[in-house]
Amino acid sequence: MNLFFRFLRIFLPAFFSRVHTSLLDLHIIRSAVWLGDQDPMGHMTNSRYSSFTDLSIMNYMGRTGALKAFRKRGWIPVIQYESFAYLRMLRYPQKFEVHTRLTGWGDTHLVFQHTFLSQGRVHAESTMIARLTGRKKLRVTSQMAMDALGVTLESPPLSPQVQALLEDLKARAA
Repeated sequence: MNLFFRFLRIFLPAFFSRVHTSLLDLHIIRSAVWLGDQDPMGHMTNSRYSSFTDLSIMNYMGRTGALKAFRKRGWIPVIQYESFAYLRMLRYPQKFEVHTRLTGWGDTHLVFQHTFLSQGRVHAESTMIARLTGRKKLRVTSQMAMDALGVTLESPPLSPQVQALLEDLKARAA
């Protein structure tokens, strides 16, 4: 991981937290653009945004207790789809936050929204669709994940665009 020290700063407190947050809570990480985060044009490179969404998911999984529950069962999260909308540039040494929220789920997929904010303004947004895979290609359903976490929740309604993405992923996997 190219954000190793930031990973330790974010993940360790999340993983070892005694208080777990709700799956539907907003989860926030804070950082700043470092010189090594920039491309030759002087703004944060596109690939760094993906790295920060990975950090945000690790923070989310640690704080909700999902990481421990899933690892115990041999389940691994796999990102199947991610799209970005870049609205404004982030530049060195700008501080920003990544707001991560689980927006809903389908039969086997979890849908996350990431929003990059600086000084109250949205700079980028990401929609991420993930699934869990188990040992010996076990098909882990969202219901199995909820059961493992000991929660009974119904998915918030998904937008028609996200539903279409889920159907497309399902068709491609067939």
